[in-house]
Amino acid sequence: MKQYVEDKSIRGRFAEIEVKVENLRRDMERNGWDAIYVSKSEHFAWITAGGDNIVTRFVEGGVCAILITRTGRYFLCNNIETLRMIVEEKLPELGFEERSWFWYENRTMKVIHDLIGGGRLAADIPLAGAADANPVLLDREKVLCDNEIARYLHLGRTFSEVIERFAATIRPGDTEIAIAGGLGKEMWAAGLEPVLFLIATDHRIYDYRHPIATDKKLEKYLMISCNCRYKGLVTKITRMAYFGDLPDELREQYGKTIEIENIMAGATKPGVDDLEIFELSKKLYADAGYPEMWRVHHQGGPQSYTNGFYLMTQDRHEVVRLNQCYGYNPSITGTKTEDGFIVTEDGPLFITFPVTFPALKSTINGVEYVRPGILEIK
Repeated sequence: MKQYVEDKSIRGRFAEIEVKVENLRRDMERNGWDAIYVSKSEHFAWITAGGDNIVTRFVEGGVCAILITRTGRYFLCNNIETLRMIVEEKLPELGFEERSWFWYENRTMKVIHDLIGGGRLAADIPLAGAADANPVLLDREKVLCDNEIARYLHLGRTFSEVIERFAATIRPGDTEIAIAGGLGKEMWAAGLEPVLFLIATDHRIYDYRHPIATDKKLEKYLMISCNCRYKGLVTKITRMAYFGDLPDELREQYGKTIEIENIMAGATKPGVDDLEIFELSKKLYADAGYPEMWRVHHQGGPQSYTNGFYLMTQDRHEVVRLNQCYGYNPSITGTKTEDGFIVTEDGPLFITFPVTFPALKSTINGVEYVRPGILEIK
């Protein structure tokens, strides 16, 4: 399997940005655009090779925008944000020229007009007369470069370590809210930004597919499903723990759930329409003895700078491409498995994996899988 090493240097990020800008300019030429305005947080992170323009966390909009023209690239913001964009985000060092104004001025459109005149603009948010740039940006973000894969692997390894280490400290009597808060603290300390928390204990694991944390106290059975972000990239993870002796029927059901995920991941190859993966999931549930379970919850799909580009269905599907990231989350009422992976020529490269949890090993079509089991705490 190919090795990936993150290049955090300005030089490495600059080179990544150069390729992305060149690709966007091809898109501009094809669509007859003279500039692309990028302000949503996920698009900003992508075009700046891991930059952050979010102040109000967990919202889509950013406080600084990037403008790519046919000959230049710029960052646009008001005076409140300018210094941080220069000093911490290092946008000038990454090749972006400053265009700023006082916070009480509304100069976005004037600055754009000064740079492109009456040229045609595309934007990822509604701007007067602008075409929608989101389809182009989203398509570019689906296929990862080597440096992005390296960032994803760092994210996944750190996320796995944090969540599994913290899970071992949880005890019966802890509330779901306290578990979410404690895990969030550990994630922030590790340089990861929490995006989603689904924490369920005991009967709530069976009752709800999206169980937000409550003040219910843990008795015996715990499910943690979380999403987090690192330099714009987002991934997901589910881990389960049982306090006491794990019942044989639960162990068997979990094994069926993870086998479904493994087979789906192994079938996710470049050139395959992921509709085939969706249809495969139906067969796998039926083979496991749960023919209607696919209807109860979605099976996931591709991801990168978003939690998911779409959920695979008969109406929404695309052809899998090399170096995409996918995340599946098969569930049989009471058990769920979920880890993201990169589509490679050698098979799925899981970005999250068992570190301290029990490892369930299997081989499917010559590919070895090492996946997390349910942690038993006695």
